[in-house]
Amino acid sequence: MQTPTDYIASKGFEYRPQSGQLVLKSCPFCQDEKWHFYISPNEGGPWYCHKCGERGNLYSLKKYLGDIQEPIQQAYKKTQTQKPTPNMDDRYHQALLKDQEGLDYLKGRGINVESIERFKLGILQKNGTKWLSIPHYRGDDLANIKFRSLPPAAKTFRRIPDCASIMFNLNSIKGHKEVYLTEGELDAITLSQAGIENAISATTGAGSFDPEWIDQLKRFEKIYIVYDGDEAGQKGARAVAKRLGFNRCFNVGLPDGQDPNDFFQENDIFAFQQIVNQAQRFSLPGVISTQAAIDRLKRESAQGEAAGLLTPWDNVNTLVRGFKPGDLIVLSAPPKTGKTTWALNICSAFAKVGTASLFYCLEMRPERLIKKHIQSEFRKEVLEADDIDRASIQFSGLPLYLAHAFKKQKLDDILNLIRNAIQRYDLQFVVFDNLHFLIRSVNNVNEELGQAVQGFKLLAEEMEIPIMAIAQPRKRDMGGRDEVMRADDIKYSNAVHADCDQMIILHRKRIASRAAEVDRETFTAKTEALDPGTLVRVEAHRYGSGGEAMLYFHGEYSRFDLIEKKEPETHWTEAYQ
Repeated sequence: MQTPTDYIASKGFEYRPQSGQLVLKSCPFCQDEKWHFYISPNEGGPWYCHKCGERGNLYSLKKYLGDIQEPIQQAYKKTQTQKPTPNMDDRYHQALLKDQEGLDYLKGRGINVESIERFKLGILQKNGTKWLSIPHYRGDDLANIKFRSLPPAAKTFRRIPDCASIMFNLNSIKGHKEVYLTEGELDAITLSQAGIENAISATTGAGSFDPEWIDQLKRFEKIYIVYDGDEAGQKGARAVAKRLGFNRCFNVGLPDGQDPNDFFQENDIFAFQQIVNQAQRFSLPGVISTQAAIDRLKRESAQGEAAGLLTPWDNVNTLVRGFKPGDLIVLSAPPKTGKTTWALNICSAFAKVGTASLFYCLEMRPERLIKKHIQSEFRKEVLEADDIDRASIQFSGLPLYLAHAFKKQKLDDILNLIRNAIQRYDLQFVVFDNLHFLIRSVNNVNEELGQAVQGFKLLAEEMEIPIMAIAQPRKRDMGGRDEVMRADDIKYSNAVHADCDQMIILHRKRIASRAAEVDRETFTAKTEALDPGTLVRVEAHRYGSGGEAMLYFHGEYSRFDLIEKKEPETHWTEAYQ
């Protein structure tokens, strides 16, 4: 087992022994460099920083520094980041100092010469358009550069491809217990210029927040979120607060339509401080005003069926009407019908349009799930090494996450893991496979399953996302395979019904040979045990009437497709009429 001393040495930290402790020159959390970080060399490695107050043990330190693998893994990790060309920031900065038009633009935004020098703002002219350059630094090292088009060109942003995504002005928050988080770099520069040094910004837009940034802000007691005052900005502010923790995030409510830079065009630091003093925590999930509920209803009505997350199949979407925040969807089917594949197809479709999704499977290891995903995407049964390499490139950074447990888990541990994953990875959809694996006692099955279903429903409401849970059916007679299962065919169904918002059942007709057929001289072996025609039945829907749709299951490459209308009806469609 690696000792604390061995680990600290392996990380290259500068340290010295003192009074039976190891004292690090630099704290990994607050970056203070005055020897305030103490860690015990004994087993467990408890540590404490006398500057920022962070404490923990060797395990938590390893996890924070990324040396312990999370039980949740991204299916396809991003390609390795590159570094910008050396001195790009200096070259662009010198160009700005000679460009009066660029300087006038910044002056009009209230950015003074001192801030231009401090943040090394620059200018780039390309294809007839001028771009403001805003360098991003990790310590003293240039990590990336963001470009903003200048008028009269339409407002747009660019970054150097394949370079790191880091927070802007992160070096400024050393030693602080509070931080001001803005939507853009010029907003952070504006606050810094007004005297608020501990101002940082996201660098990838209001709708995006990198998981690494969650870790970097863990130690702060208060986070003031200073996003734009319009609807999009406030929606982004709430989404970030959910990931950082509602308990420590305060919403600085700027006037509608203004960002921090706009605000300071007409106001001073004292007016801003008044707004900060009035900042409030975000409303808790599930607790909203009547007017907010009416506004949500208006938006849903305007969007129609597109008000929630849509599956890859139009005929199924007509039945489910979109999976909405707070929904618990229970999916069930007889064994080998394709429950896992159906749910994985949905997760994959969401991830491909940028909706981060998690598939938590207790029955199948991540590498098996990934094989299914690649087979489905490439429509190929037998995968070769080149296919796997192509998938790793083609799906690089795909927001599809996988989780697997190698031992029986407690319900609370699973719910906490999913809750943390939702916050860390900004998950918008979760599948759990399957509910019946959570049963630990044969004497309290209904009670335990009921608690599990209720736990997932409450988690969906708390985190404001839809969750799909897969449930197993009761064992049935082999001869009953042609009968479509009902809701009460789910194991201990009375524990499932009450809390789910939708119950979806899949069915495929059995076509495998029976004993009497095998003895015939004309016997021909079947290539499949179940018909590929798949009935999708929305058995129960809290907000709709349910109904049925048909899909075609390609078992050889793990994919459900719509049945082409041009194809004539066959025996498997007639079976459900």
